Amino acid sequence: MGNRKISSDLKECALKLWNLGWDIEDICDALGVSRASIYRWEAIFAEYGTVERPPSPIRGQQLRILTRALMTACEDLFTEESDLYLDEVVMWLALTHDISISVSTLCRNLKEAGLTRKLLHKIAAERDEQFSKNEKTWARQYGRAMMGQQAPLTDVFVRGDRYSLVAAITTEGYVSAHVVEGSFDGETFLAFVAVKLLPYMNPFPGERSVLVLDNCRIHHNEDLQELVQNAGKLP
Repeated sequence: MGNRKISSDLKECALKLWNLGWDIEDICDALGVSRASIYRWEAIFAEYGTVERPPSPIRGQQLRILTRALMTACEDLFTEESDLYLDEVVMWLALTHDISISVSTLCRNLKEAGLTRKLLHKIAAERDEQFSKNEKTWARQYGRAMMGQQAPLTDVFVRGDRYSLVAAITTEGYVSAHVVEGSFDGETFLAFVAVKLLPYMNPFPGERSVLVLDNCRIHHNEDLQELVQNAGKLP
């Protein structure tokens, strides 16, 4: 079955026959179309309400060279937001200036204009209402700026509260867990074992009578060893 232009009427006819209960193989034989085509038309109709996919709003003849005015607009854009991805700039040009351009062409134009890709230079900003609404993790590492200049990114260093978690686990699941603000030290870990763990353990050699610890510094505690031994457990 060679490639051919299929009219909208034929596509609609195929879908109507399918909805009427015709076997898809019979439709393919009668209309000379493929199963894949019918599935594709059905998906397009379900999404757009028509068998023809509507044209993209940014589709059209693509530019190969940006005008000086558009390049100046791009420079101003990267000055405000140096970490923009090229596909975001392509979309901005399409929606703001009704310009269709490929990513590769945009990249070449920016490079010729001196807007090169470089590591972002992060600058701390004062935290205010504008920035407190956006505390996302800083993930973008590269941006664009004129040759010989840094690509700055003004952002807020978010210093939130820090919490630490410790838990005791057996072959059957968790026995106990505890969370503290900040980090655990020898004293807070000892309190966790005494208050939240030992009450769920049994004297040796019964079940849950052996406490296995790794080589963490806060585990090397004579008071902890004495506490466990006095409780009849094996450290």
